[in-house]
Amino acid sequence: MNITSHDDQLSINKKIDKLEKSVTELLVYCKKLSEENDAFQHSNQQLMLERSELQSKNDKVRAQVEAMMERLKAMDNG
Repeated sequence: MNITSHDDQLSINKKIDKLEKSVTELLVYCKKLSEENDAFQHSNQQLMLERSELQSKNDKVRAQVEAMMERLKAMDNG
């Protein structure tokens, strides 16, 4: 027969309350991390899009400069 005293029951209740508090804190922290992760992913997507656009503009300018250099060489030769 397993009989717990009043003090034992209070100790168990305190431990359960402490565990509940810890789990609640972990859930709050996980939610915060999830929200931060979502924000970072969105930011990363925006930066990747901006990077792609800048690379495209860079390639276009590079092609224009190369064409200009070819025209200048042709003018020197001709």
